[in-house]
Amino acid sequence: MDDGSEQRKYARIEASIACSVATATDAFEAAVTNLSKGGAGIFGPDGAAAPGDKVTLMLERAEGLVTLSVPGTVVRVEHRGERTLYGVQFEPLPPDEEKQLELLLQLISGGKGQGRRAHPRVAARLDVNCRTEAIFRGFLSDLSRGGMSVKTLREVEVGEEMKISFGVPNLKGLVEVTGTVVDSQKLPHGFRLGVHFTPLSDEEREQVNRTVDVLLGIGLPDAEVLADDDDDEKAG
Repeated sequence: MDDGSEQRKYARIEASIACSVATATDAFEAAVTNLSKGGAGIFGPDGAAAPGDKVTLMLERAEGLVTLSVPGTVVRVEHRGERTLYGVQFEPLPPDEEKQLELLLQLISGGKGQGRRAHPRVAARLDVNCRTEAIFRGFLSDLSRGGMSVKTLREVEVGEEMKISFGVPNLKGLVEVTGTVVDSQKLPHGFRLGVHFTPLSDEEREQVNRTVDVLLGIGLPDAEVLADDDDDEKAG
């Protein structure tokens, strides 16, 4: 399943949440593998649902802080060995339930990442400027509170320090971070560089946290967001 991040209004975050899924005729147990305000990817049994099916995801955090039922439509089905990945697009939620979904996303983003990762990754595609001894461009593949993945045509050696800057739609100012390349994978066209942030200042850490929040569409103070053109026209 391609990430589709260019088409998504909100970025998705990797997750591992057990959930129950109700269809029009049945119900099954599944596991959420990624989540956003607009939808989710879930692993479930083969043949449990088909594209176009209406489903309801019943999500709950073990802490008991969030219990939420989210209606949606299956928009993609991909078979992966013994399991099947279902892409679900959510229907608009009432304000109170949307707040519960935002709280769930906050809990996930503030928790531990998958495997050995300290922080969960947020999938997003943004143009970035990179600086080593040279200056070159690339694009962000994913971001976490501890690092990022960048795709670029230029190879950078593992262990090399790299400065990265990028803008986020509707967010004031540039995000500017420094990290060390800890992984370099050759792609058919270019390289995927895994970058671990060097110790961040309080201001830089807040900048990264703010960026994660705005990509997910959660918890951003209004003062940090640029007004849309439509808002300017209404104000005028």
